[in-house]
Amino acid sequence: MKKFILFVVVFLASSSLALGVQLGPATPSADHGEVNLGVGYFYKEADWGAVDIKQNRAYLHLGYGLGLGDEPRWEAYIRGGAADLDADDLDGDYEPFANAGIKGAFWDGPVFGWGMVLQGGYFADFEDNNLKIEQVWEIELGIPVQARLGRAFLIYAGPVAYKAEADAQNGIGSTELEEDNNLGGFGGFRWSAGNVSFEAEAQYKSDLSAGGLISVQF
Repeated sequence: MKKFILFVVVFLASSSLALGVQLGPATPSADHGEVNLGVGYFYKEADWGAVDIKQNRAYLHLGYGLGLGDEPRWEAYIRGGAADLDADDLDGDYEPFANAGIKGAFWDGPVFGWGMVLQGGYFADFEDNNLKIEQVWEIELGIPVQARLGRAFLIYAGPVAYKAEADAQNGIGSTELEEDNNLGGFGGFRWSAGNVSFEAEAQYKSDLSAGGLISVQF
């Protein structure tokens, strides 16, 4: 119960900031009633119309395992950290961002499984000289299909639907930016040793991105 209260307090305090990082497999690392605490890094490239962006994102992950012992596992989580932004004439410093989501398995068999990951995020403003990119947000819905290779190794892949927008302003005026396309794909693996898990993932949406997460469950 103390773990659950801690998670709810932090989740509510951070929910006003809700950009995407890795999605992961359907089955979360955290078991029912467990806290999942980790650190991650994600490198993102994207095409926002005529603007190409590059980002480095470092973040902390805090999740809580939901459901009952005889049901497939679900996890609600928040992620917070800092990210830079390079976009044509802009070289933005590291600014805070936050992400919140939920994931879980609709079916989790001995070998195969599938489920859903839904997450959304928001960034602080990026500014360089007279150029400013603000109100950056993103929402993603992934459907991972997974397979277990032994007890410690899990691989996954699936489609992802997404939408990302931002506003760009300079001394002359402003324009709305939107990431190209709305459908992509993602895939990766998780390796677990006891209560420690490591995930690595690649995504292709408007461009190629990749990252990793290491976490501990307790």
